[in-house]
Amino acid sequence: MSKLKERIFNRMMRKLGERKVLFPHLDKPLKVLLIYESDLLERNDAIKTIRQDLLRRQMDVTMWGYAPKKEVTTMILPQSRILGMADYTFFGKLREDIVGDLRAEHYDLLIDLTTRPILSLRYIAGLANADFKVGLNLGEGVHDMLLSPPDFSPEQGDAAAIETTWLYDQIMRYITTIKSND
Repeated sequence: MSKLKERIFNRMMRKLGERKVLFPHLDKPLKVLLIYESDLLERNDAIKTIRQDLLRRQMDVTMWGYAPKKEVTTMILPQSRILGMADYTFFGKLREDIVGDLRAEHYDLLIDLTTRPILSLRYIAGLANADFKVGLNLGEGVHDMLLSPPDFSPEQGDAAAIETTWLYDQIMRYITTIKSND
């Protein structure tokens, strides 16, 4: 069943077509979409700390998470949302109403803090309307910039050992170091 879900995802990504990639300029306010895997209790203390850091950098932050459970207890807010298994179809696709909510907003930067390959979060990353997408190299080809920690390959499955805060620090280090020619 997972191979079928993967094929459906790949087909959907091909149907979306090409998009224009624009590197974010950190000298102006950015609208950021933060994607993460929620803990089962939906507390997400590390994610809240990361959000506070982005807010200090004068960025408008929207967070979308995924908790691998049927019932999500966190309220749906304009700036924060956690999806559960009920928000996806039998074939693993996002429900159309959620796709509409996701595609309705435009973001300058998508930061994917996923540390292991989760199809549910790949849908969010793939469908998000963002100029630039960055995340860990998990072999899916959804992002514009991929980070790989030393001695890591997606097949090994070491990604679970990577901490979210380490990944965020690396992403911000590279984004602030690289200057765009746009």
